[in-house]
Amino acid sequence: MSKKPELSDLPGLGPKLEEKLQEAGIKTVLNLSRAKADKLAAKVDGLSESRAETLIASAQEALSSTSAPKKEDKPKKTEAKAEKPKTGKSKKTETKAEKSKAEKSKAKAEAKPKAEKKKAKASEPKVKAKPKKAAKEKVEAPARFLNIDQRLVRIASATKKRKPRFRADQAHRWIRVSDRWRKVRGIDSYTRQKKKGRIAMVESGYRSPKAVRNLHPSLFKEVLVHKPADLDGLDADVHAVRIGSSVGGRKRQLILAEADVKLLRVLNPGTTEEIGEEDLFTDLDLEED
Repeated sequence: MSKKPELSDLPGLGPKLEEKLQEAGIKTVLNLSRAKADKLAAKVDGLSESRAETLIASAQEALSSTSAPKKEDKPKKTEAKAEKPKTGKSKKTETKAEKSKAEKSKAKAEAKPKAEKKKAKASEPKVKAKPKKAAKEKVEAPARFLNIDQRLVRIASATKKRKPRFRADQAHRWIRVSDRWRKVRGIDSYTRQKKKGRIAMVESGYRSPKAVRNLHPSLFKEVLVHKPADLDGLDADVHAVRIGSSVGGRKRQLILAEADVKLLRVLNPGTTEEIGEEDLFTDLDLEED
């Protein structure tokens, strides 16, 4: 057996070029023989395509010279096979009988563990099957969820997250300009022209879908109430009550009592306990003393 050729054995390949080839990933003669000249010249500094072609050709020659004696050994093996005397019909019959015996022994060996498993199962104590859990009853969704398309609710929440804080132009620069939004009307205003880098302007594209607009986060429709008579005709599954800011304490108590009777939800109940006249004037009596 001849030794495998190394990169240093190739003609015209010095130690410096060998280091460059190893840095490029070509560490054996086989890698060099399979490489392409243009790619090899691009990877290795100072190596031209013509020089790369000669190196590849020399690597292929070195590999062919080492692999040549191996091909000569193959016909010897065939000759050795040819020298073996051919067997007659008696050996064929013997091999068939041996195969049948081996198959029977395998079948017996497979049958033994199965029988043992059956015995083990019979000896094991029977475990009572666990009772199946009762299926959970489906809870019906409230009417306010059924009346509204949930896809529109998701769209409204997404637009709310993207909606910027609308401020007046130049409010971040000057104290005298308030933060509240004012429409930009300047002829040469870059904000009105929607130039890049300017603040966002109020537009209808930032609005939520009309079917979901002005709804409470719990999807109740808010109803502003100023007196108990405003609660007539409201549905407890759809509407929620918001008491007006100008409503006094006495009328607020009447509205809360009427809402409890009709099972309506009040979003701003305030004080739940009724305040008597004696408690209202105790502070005034203390001040007079």
